[in-house]
Amino acid sequence: MSTNQPITKNGFGNVAPKLTVDLTNELSSAPGLSHKLTSLLKESANTLCDYPMPSEWNDPDYRRAAMEATVENLIAWGVRINREAQGLTQTQLAERMGTKQSAISRLEDTEGGDIQLSTLSKAAHALDLALFVKLVSYSDFARLTRDVSASALKGETFATLCARSAEAAQAAKG
Repeated sequence: MSTNQPITKNGFGNVAPKLTVDLTNELSSAPGLSHKLTSLLKESANTLCDYPMPSEWNDPDYRRAAMEATVENLIAWGVRINREAQGLTQTQLAERMGTKQSAISRLEDTEGGDIQLSTLSKAAHALDLALFVKLVSYSDFARLTRDVSASALKGETFATLCARSAEAAQAAKG
């Protein structure tokens, strides 16, 4: 394999072509072997990533729709789970955010439509949580979104984290 071109894992669409070109060039003296290896790499592209992905994701339209639906669901479920974990009603969260209860209802609706980043930021502040947005490879996306349980979506408020930290420090002195 050529060593002058590093192999990166930027999602399965980028890994296989680099490997295929490098290996094909190196193995051109072995008739039939490079073709077989190229075919194997293309067939197993989704397993060359950090986390295996559904085979349906080979279709770009399906992959994009799945990602968008997952993000919409995670936002809706995350807001609701964290609101309920803090014992808040939709009306109480709306008051903290300076909006109406109907806006929280839309935020918690998996088909509520486009949500502005500023609205998510207000929800995070109102719930005493951080909002984290990051562009990632599809393999990382598959890994990061595989657990959608309530415990995985529930965040620890800053106040709770500080209290737990103080308790641990007190116990260590103890």
